[in-house]
Amino acid sequence: MKKMFFLAVCLSSTILLADSVKLEGTIAQIYDNNKTLLIDSVYGGQIAIKVLPNTEIEMDDCGIFGTDKEGTFKDLKQGDFLESKIFYGMSISPNAPAVPVARKIEIQCYKKAY
Repeated sequence: MKKMFFLAVCLSSTILLADSVKLEGTIAQIYDNNKTLLIDSVYGGQIAIKVLPNTEIEMDDCGIFGTDKEGTFKDLKQGDFLESKIFYGMSISPNAPAVPVARKIEIQCYKKAY
C-alpha cells in the first residue's frame, strides 16, 4: 500500500512539474488523419508532434496589414516555419514511444528567403 502511494505521489509530481520544450523548424509533412506534424528541426533531425483540439495556434503577421491572428490546424501548411512549445506525455502502451504534444504553435507569415 505504501509503495503504491509513493509511486502515485512521484508520478503526479512529475506530471505537475513537467515543463515545455521549445521546438523550431519547418513543417515537412502534415498528417490530417491523426492531427500530427512532422517538423524539420533547426536543431537537426525530424520530430513528430501531436496537435490537440486545445492547442493554441498563433499566426504572426498573417492578417490584414501584417496583424496577428488566431489559426486552426487547417491554416498550417507544409513549408511554414514554426515555433512550438511541446511537452512529452506518457505513452499508454509500455513499448510505444511517446509523441510530444504541442501546447502552442506560432507560425510566421513574413517573406521567406527562398
